[in-house]
Amino acid sequence: MAFPGALHPLGESNQVVLELIAGLDECFITGFANLDDQHLQTLQGLVRVFTGTPLQQSLANAVVAISSNEFVDKHFSVLASARASIQGALFDTLQSQVRSLLGRGEIAEAQLEESSEAPNNVNVLLASVRHWLMELALVGYGRLDTATLVHFAGTLEQIQAEPLLIRQAAILTGYFNELMRNVPVVDSQAIPAYRWVDLWMQAMVGTLRSPNLPKSQPISGNLEILGLDLRQHANLVSFTAYGLLDANNQTQLVRVTQSAYKVDAINNEQIWLLFPNATALLDAFAQTRILQIKDVPLLPTGDLLWQGKAELGQNYNLMQRAEKFFAENPANSLVYSTVAASDRHPIQLAEPIFLSKYKVIKNDEDIVLNWGDAGELSIATERISSLSELNLDAIAKSQQIFGLLRFDAGKWTVQPLAVTVKNKTIYTGQTAASVISKKDSIKGSVVGILQERSSRLLRKG
Repeated sequence: MAFPGALHPLGESNQVVLELIAGLDECFITGFANLDDQHLQTLQGLVRVFTGTPLQQSLANAVVAISSNEFVDKHFSVLASARASIQGALFDTLQSQVRSLLGRGEIAEAQLEESSEAPNNVNVLLASVRHWLMELALVGYGRLDTATLVHFAGTLEQIQAEPLLIRQAAILTGYFNELMRNVPVVDSQAIPAYRWVDLWMQAMVGTLRSPNLPKSQPISGNLEILGLDLRQHANLVSFTAYGLLDANNQTQLVRVTQSAYKVDAINNEQIWLLFPNATALLDAFAQTRILQIKDVPLLPTGDLLWQGKAELGQNYNLMQRAEKFFAENPANSLVYSTVAASDRHPIQLAEPIFLSKYKVIKNDEDIVLNWGDAGELSIATERISSLSELNLDAIAKSQQIFGLLRFDAGKWTVQPLAVTVKNKTIYTGQTAASVISKKDSIKGSVVGILQERSSRLLRKG
């Protein structure tokens, strides 16, 4: 294990770019309707960065218009695209660095063809989102109050009810509720500008593309789930399962993502009851058994569109498979899929990795994996869900870790998905299947009660 010591923060040129992002984010705190000369110089600097690129002219036009108090949502869409492009370039730099150090090959780019045009009602909703986001940018986080937010609640409900907009709904719901909880802001220095502008940017960029998924291809083969990344906020829970797919005489890294709306009352193991379509997947994962899939749609991004059905096959050893493909300089080749442009952001880096032969250094809530002269990696404890079977004690006692390399706040960390403690494997999602399979698990649960009430309302309607 030699690579941790070679991981380093972004270079000087990239630091300049980060400073430019910070300057742009200051415009969002002040509000674009209240910019001063320093803010306008920052926007001009952004234009210079994009000289010679396809965004140059549209960005220049947008900055001229905004400087002249001509506020049209298309100009703010261009600003979002420019900021997203910078984040995408940082993503590519970081991903290339870590993959090179780990001895992994290049990722083949693939064309992500959109399957069809979005329905008109969806386009209308997305236009409403763009207009609302422009309003937020004009007012600025430092001046924002609930009156600017609440009128969007009706549109948000319509977005939540549209299946094509599930991803947009997840971002906007979390963003909307976070703003509602934190405005008006008493101290502008306390505003999490980078985070809030990131969310604004992702929401805005999301309105510029069709919500339809790229074209998929049916695939059949053997799927082994190795780890599950569980995420949640007050109104939504989501998990992404990372696995190996053996198909067409090759092994490929794939993901299965499932999401569901929730309420605050559903905040314990009952969250798994929200994923009835994932029962077979979670059951196979709990037993570490192969899933034999047939004609499941696979996107160019390596995402399987889970359909809920598969046959159980033989058992596999989770950590042995993780070591075989995700240790440093693996002897076995693995096919990695392209990353969609909209997902190329440093915070989205999630490079699977197998780690061993480390010494654990624990300091209160902080855990560091140390390899002596070879370097060290901190554990991304903030990314471990409170609903995960993994805890700090298990990680501190571990001998092996399978997880995801992450980059946040200027440094690399590792998010454990599974650990080995005294020859026993502990992993996130390990007990999900048992929660779902309990007799009358739905009946009497918060999920069951809410479903019954909803059913009664629909019958009355």
